[in-house]
Amino acid sequence: MHEMSLVQYAMDAVEQRAMGMGIRHVRGVYLVIGEMRGALPELMEYGFRVLSRSRPLFFGAVLHMELRSVEAQCADCGRRYGVREFHGVACPDCGSRVYTLVQGNELYIESFEGE
Repeated sequence: MHEMSLVQYAMDAVEQRAMGMGIRHVRGVYLVIGEMRGALPELMEYGFRVLSRSRPLFFGAVLHMELRSVEAQCADCGRRYGVREFHGVACPDCGSRVYTLVQGNELYIESFEGE
């Protein structure tokens, strides 16, 4: 379950920043997670609940997640389109197979709130 290590890393980063800012209690953590990361939201939430029990800074905190689907942009016509699988990806408008991934590989802390 790699979700636990992702949550642990995020909590460590938030804790370090919060302590540097003099924050004594984190109320919420906001993550952006791309579909390609393979992180299941239910397991991320579970990991956050489990880990926050042993970290007083996060007692009662809530994990918020923005999940982003995979999108590509055609190099020939510029159209953005969703990608479900990577075998035979082609632009639905012009048929080009040349594209750039523009969304879906994210994994970062958008923000956190505390007092």
